[in-house]
Amino acid sequence: MSVKTAASWAALAQYVGFALQFASSVIVARFFLGPAEVGVFSLAFSAAAMIHGLQDFGLNRSIIGAPRMTRRIVRQSFSVSLVVGIGIAIAILLLAAPLARLYGNPDLFAITALIGVSFVFIPFTVVPLALAQRDMDFRAYALVDIGANIVTVGATLLTAWLGFSSLSLAFGILAYQSSRALFAQFVRPIWRVLPPSWRGTAGLFRYGLSASALSLTGSIGSRAPDLVIGKLIGEAALGLYSRATGLALQFRMLVGGPVASVLYPSLARAKDRGESLGPLYLRLTAALCAITWAAMAGLAVAAEPLINTLYGPRWLGAAPVLSWVALAQVFFIALPMQIEVGYLLGRWRRVIGLTMADAVISVGLMLLTAPYGLIWVAMSRVVHGLIWWVIHAAFVQGLVGFSWRELLTLYAKTALAAFAAVVPLLVSYTLWRPAIETPLAALALLAGAGVALWYTTLLAVRHPSAADLADVALGKLRGWRLRRVPTR
Repeated sequence: MSVKTAASWAALAQYVGFALQFASSVIVARFFLGPAEVGVFSLAFSAAAMIHGLQDFGLNRSIIGAPRMTRRIVRQSFSVSLVVGIGIAIAILLLAAPLARLYGNPDLFAITALIGVSFVFIPFTVVPLALAQRDMDFRAYALVDIGANIVTVGATLLTAWLGFSSLSLAFGILAYQSSRALFAQFVRPIWRVLPPSWRGTAGLFRYGLSASALSLTGSIGSRAPDLVIGKLIGEAALGLYSRATGLALQFRMLVGGPVASVLYPSLARAKDRGESLGPLYLRLTAALCAITWAAMAGLAVAAEPLINTLYGPRWLGAAPVLSWVALAQVFFIALPMQIEVGYLLGRWRRVIGLTMADAVISVGLMLLTAPYGLIWVAMSRVVHGLIWWVIHAAFVQGLVGFSWRELLTLYAKTALAAFAAVVPLLVSYTLWRPAIETPLAALALLAGAGVALWYTTLLAVRHPSAADLADVALGKLRGWRLRRVPTR
């Protein structure tokens, strides 16, 4: 499979997965579960997530990057993943009772335990899908992911309709992991390498522990704030916060995923050719920021009517949280792929150190602001984003060697275009209808006008990505026209 075709299948899986998960979240939130019920699940999931960051254990990267693949290596990799998967499942099961006691909610025990059981299926997924990626069989990989997402949505909606409350979301995780493991067997059947063998796996365990240190640190930094909110503010507040952050991150991946997916391979190829990485990093950053800054600005301004229309009035408390969280994403987008760049250039220990420092800062800001309420917590995410940028900017600049002046000029042009994108919404709120009364159809039209104004501004300020975006759009248009021209 060519790189272009592989990327197309990967993008298809990503967009279909997003659409299914988004539709499911809207239906569940609007008709079945309230903020408190979602908050209970978020507590259990966040606690488990700090452990299941180890699930890959570096095996995916090890299999894909191996010079040659043998049956022995596959058996060893499966054996290691089996130990890790069972170990994670046991750790989460042991966590279930203490977590329920800590938060005084017995429902947490069953939810956490069910999440733990789902990780027994991980070993039957990691190795088969890594082999598919190694063989560039992204069609099979995409079909496995799409199939698992369909099963997940069905299981979640069915159990929510049957009245399982917060537990329905845990059933969704169990359905995803088990169906993904089942479908993966049609791609690369793991039974062909049974029984497992642990002879010679010491090196894989050492590598996995090193590779998982970053994942574990990142999981703590991203999930510990949820535990703080649940303990100091309450489960309903956590439900609102998780809904807002989930929507912001999903939207960020939707609009910026295709650009972000080519950044690391492009830098890797440039490094192999001995080229300077700074100009290429700035060009790719320009394209990513141009798209996602405008999208995040639009999400922040449209948060109230969007939440009200999609999720209903009982979720309106998530609107101001969404606005602040979306604005915070601007800082995290401003220095893309900082982890991957660190790995690419051999500075993974420094990356782990920065990730640990970031986790401490994130949780510290949560502890400081949580006593003052959820809005203060949401505002602290913007402060966290700014600090994150400060501690990572010098590190990334030292690695790729971009020009500070060019980067700051790029930021200024991007911010101007992002502001232009939300001008129609702001004018409408002022002169026509308040945000809460803006219907979805009007919101879509105003967003369309914002896109036109955004791109006009990119051209006016001579943004570096304006020409690249035009080339992509024209290329797709030409391809569509060629497909419609009848052949003789």
